Formats: sequence, C-alpha cells, structure tokens
Amino acid sequence: MPSNSGVLGGALWNLTGSVLPLCVGVVAIPVLVAQLGVERFGLLSLAWLLVGYFSLFDFGLGRALTRLVAVRLSSGLEYEIPDLTATAMGLIRSLGLAAGVLLATLSTWVVGWLAISAALSDEVLVGLWVLAGALPFVLLSAGWRGVLEAYGRFDLVNWIRIPLGVALFLAPLVALWFSKGLVPVIVSLAVTRVLGWWFLRFMCFRLRPDLRRANGFSRALVWPLLTFGGWMTVSNVVGPLMVYADRFLIGGLLSATAVAYYATPYEMVTRLWIISGALTGVLFPIVAARLVADREMVRLVYWQSMKCVFMLFLPVVAILYLFAGEVIDWWLGADFARNGQQTARLLLLGVFVNALGQVAITVVHGAGRADWAAKIHLLELPFYLAALVLMAECHGIEGVALVWLLRVAVDTVLMAILVERLLTVTNRYLFVLTTLSAGVILLLWLAGGVENLAARGAVALVMCLACAMLLPRQLRGLVQVSRGSV
Repeated sequence: MPSNSGVLGGALWNLTGSVLPLCVGVVAIPVLVAQLGVERFGLLSLAWLLVGYFSLFDFGLGRALTRLVAVRLSSGLEYEIPDLTATAMGLIRSLGLAAGVLLATLSTWVVGWLAISAALSDEVLVGLWVLAGALPFVLLSAGWRGVLEAYGRFDLVNWIRIPLGVALFLAPLVALWFSKGLVPVIVSLAVTRVLGWWFLRFMCFRLRPDLRRANGFSRALVWPLLTFGGWMTVSNVVGPLMVYADRFLIGGLLSATAVAYYATPYEMVTRLWIISGALTGVLFPIVAARLVADREMVRLVYWQSMKCVFMLFLPVVAILYLFAGEVIDWWLGADFARNGQQTARLLLLGVFVNALGQVAITVVHGAGRADWAAKIHLLELPFYLAALVLMAECHGIEGVALVWLLRVAVDTVLMAILVERLLTVTNRYLFVLTTLSAGVILLLWLAGGVENLAARGAVALVMCLACAMLLPRQLRGLVQVSRGSV
C-alpha cells in the first residue's frame, strides 16, 4: 500500500475523522432540537437515517471494489484497476439513479405512514424529493472512497470525511439561520453529500491519474463485482433494516416525539462505533489481500483486534452506562433523561456487543464470504421484526431497545462462530469472548441500580484502570502481528 501509516495509523485517521464531527454534534444537536422542535428534529433524524440506508443501494459494489482493488495490488495486477473502477462506477451510477427514483416514488406513501401532524406533511414530502436527487452522488461517493481505502489512503479519506461530518450538523444550523422549517435543512444535507462525491473523486484522480481516462466497461469484471456485491447487498440491506426498523416502527406505532426520545440517545451512543469502525476499515483490505497467503497472520490480527476493541469500548460504555441519567439531563434536559435513560443504557450494551461483531463480520466479508453473513441476516429478519412490533406495543421504546440488544448479541455470536470456521481455529476464542462480555454486562447492570454516585464511580474507575493497564500491550501486539501486511 502506498500509505506508510500502518494499521494503527490508518485507524487513528479513521477515528479522528469520526470523533471531530461527533464533538460538533454534541454541541449542535441541542441547538437543533431547540430551533426545530422535538417533532421536526425527530423527522431530521429519519432523514439522516434515510441517507445512510439508501446509500446501501450500491449493491455492495463499493465494498466489492475495495476488496478487488486490494487483491490486485497484492497480486501485481495494478493495470486492471482503471477498468475495474470504471466498470464499478458505471454500475453504481445506474443503481444510484434507480434508488433516487424509488425514494421519490415512495415519498407520498412514507409521508402518509408516518404519525406526523398535517402541517408538516408538505415539508416532509419536499424533503424526501430533495434526498432522492442526492442519492446517486451518495452511492458514487462510496465507490470512490472504496478505491482510496484499498490503497490504504485513510488520510485522504478523512481529509474529506472530517469537513463532511462537521457539515452534517452545522449545515442545518446555517440553513436555519436564513430560513425556518425542515426543507432548507434537508437541502443543506443534500448539498454536502454532492460536495463529498466531488472531492472523493478528485482525490482518486490525484492518486491514480489514469482513472480519469478510464472509460472501459468490462463485462468480464461485472460478474466478480456482482457476485461479492450481491451478497453484500443482501447483508447491507437486511442488516441496516434491522438496525433502522426500530425508529420507523416507533414513528408509525407510537409518535414522532417518541422517535426523538429514542433516536437522540441512539444517534449518540452508536457514534461509539467509530472506535471499532476505525479499526475494521483498515482490517478489511488486509484480510482481503492476505488471507490466502498468510492465514495465521489474519487469525492473529483478528484476535488482537477483538481484544483492542473490547478494551477501548469498555471504559467509555461503563462511564456512560453508570451515569446515563446525569449525562442526558445535563445534555438535553430532565424531560429527555426521564424518557430516555433506560433506553440509552440498553442501547449502550448493544453498541458494546455489536462492536465486537463488527470485527468478526469484517473478517467474513474480507474473506469474500459475504453470503454467510447475508443468510444469517435473512434468517434473523422476520423474528426480529415480529419481536419489535410486539415489544413496541407492550413496553414502548424500552422494549424496542431490549429487542435490539438481544438481536445484536445473537448476531455477534454467530459471526464469531463463522470466523472460527473460516480461520480453522478452536472455540476457545468464542468462549473467552462470550464469558467476558456477559460478565461485564452483568456487573454494569448490577452497578447501574445503585443510587450512590460514589459507588457507581468506583466501579467505573476500576474498569477504566484495568483497561488502561492492559490496552498498551494489546496495541503493541496488533502492530507486531500486522506489520507484514502494510
């Protein structure tokens, strides 16, 4: 790879590209809630969700492009990369246009299904049309980002990701400065997505000037892209559907206000995935390029990554879980704390468990076995949706959060089993992983019920100190076992 930053260097770039926007979001979200109102902010949360979900309509081609480019770089077949990229982008462009048309067509139905006041219906409809126009650029951005990641140029990726992530929160505030309502806010989001596409494309052209002149659509390359990408699409459509279905069901079965009480802590606690995402983004091209030639190295990188993610997540999750009520009260006020504290705690546990699952599924995808993950997600989907509806009606947003936690726990265990089969290792890793995770969750649950702040603080301090003592050794181990791959 042209970048000399290595695994931790690439992960730090990815982490920086996610943390800085998150810091801006912590400050901007209360202002957005105050200016838009709870109902409009709940709809803005759904708009963020739609952009993220419909971006998966690239049929996994962005991820497939990353894998295939990484394989060609490691195999000395760089001359195929321009035609491979041109073919992938042609397919993504067509899919982007189809996704935009689909969203525009479904807009009226979506507006009618949401439990919103009549005064907001026109705003939501126009906003959905604006998002439909931006979708082709969102999908193409994923393709160009995939090329940069295959080259290990996470520095270039994050030079663009940082301002775009900041704009996700600041652009709506700027729009509200000039015009009130939901439509200008959504227009500002669409503009930032288009700018992101242009800059990612520009960076790829600077990295490989011959990509600018690549116009060949190779039919021979379509099948490898679609074979991997097709299963990635099943996993990427069904998986996020299970992630996002909770908020849409809350919006339809309960209210847009309930969406705000659920989605606001959800959006913030799931930002912790930037920690695992920073590492898995680097891990994916390594697995794709090295699995066949050095399976033992991939096994060691996988296990070291698991341990690092566990120890990086635990202190943050422990502090936020044990002081969830106080943090939400300070950040968003007593009303949000009263309605969202227990939900936030359940979501935090789910985020912790799912972060480990992200490492496992990255290895599965990097090995080219996206079909395994997709089949599991298809099997889980009907049971998960049925449980969501039942628990939403019986227990409100807390019931929804509990179902989500149980689903990601099952998913993580299944993905870990698949990795052990793929890497031909024993079940010792899985036993250690599940035992430690269950112990941590039990301890947090017991400590969370204690009224005394000092006692909760002591538990959080012990967890933080234990991780601080063990983490440096695990990070050094990760660098050592992956040094030959960068």
